[in-house]
Amino acid sequence: MKILVTGVYGFIGSNFARMAIELDHQVVGFSRNSNSKNKQRISSIVGNPNFTMINGDMSNSNDTSELCEGVDVVINFAAKTFVDHSIRDPKPFVDSNIVGTFNLLESARRYKPSLYIQISTDEVYGPIMEGAHTENSPLNPGNPYSAAKAAGDMLCLSYANTYKIPLIITRTENNYGAFQHPQKAIPVWTKKALANEPIPLYGDGKHIRQWLHVQDHCHAIFLLIERGTPGEIYHIAGNEEYENTEIVNKIIKLTNSKSEIEFINDNEIRPGHDRRYAVSSEKLRMLGWDTRHSVKSGLKQTVDWFKLNEWWWFK
Repeated sequence: MKILVTGVYGFIGSNFARMAIELDHQVVGFSRNSNSKNKQRISSIVGNPNFTMINGDMSNSNDTSELCEGVDVVINFAAKTFVDHSIRDPKPFVDSNIVGTFNLLESARRYKPSLYIQISTDEVYGPIMEGAHTENSPLNPGNPYSAAKAAGDMLCLSYANTYKIPLIITRTENNYGAFQHPQKAIPVWTKKALANEPIPLYGDGKHIRQWLHVQDHCHAIFLLIERGTPGEIYHIAGNEEYENTEIVNKIIKLTNSKSEIEFINDNEIRPGHDRRYAVSSEKLRMLGWDTRHSVKSGLKQTVDWFKLNEWWWFK
């Protein structure tokens, strides 16, 4: 297949692109021109005859208008994702996650790829204290980031309905793995643990999240390309959930660290901090998907990678 991967310099998009090349697909990567560190995420496939790179801005229709020409599958990983940043300055999230999605949909409407997959987030549902959201749960986003993602999802559904674009929406939980942004939770906690420094945790540390290794996410997308039903929404999520303190303590143990947890008042940093997210992935599992990494094995693999690649956050 010839696959368009937007956000290819990003954490999940780069992992997917590398996997696609390993499986002998053609990949057209699209991303805003980034710093040299982010470009390292795809250094192993740059120069591969099956990989083509295009730099541009999703929010600029001139950059996206021809993107879908000649591709079989479009996968939109491109998104602004930092909740804290969205609270401080929401406009870039509107530009990327709503306007950018609209521009890509317009290109898909023009060139008619066989499948369009929109990568979304469990945060569009808002918190749930018991049980898990299904694909039919109402949306209740609690911050500008998740609201912009929810709006992008609604645009996608409207294009599937009005213009008959064969489109799937996926919603995932907290991903982790090699090359994750140094400001994300697990890289921050690992860096602090390796340096034997206090490890910051918002609130009381009892916020609960599901965790998914990024490679399991990518395998799920390939399964949906093969077996997914256009017009449907699928959750990509593992069955393991932990309080943030539990994940931090696992990292402390894996690094033999002397660090202690430092609790941070998050009332001003992240007002309305959702207590628990959880989504059911039963619909996807019925297609034959399952995780290949437990949190235990996946976290060890990830921490080991950070130990060997300290340049990722120090340079």
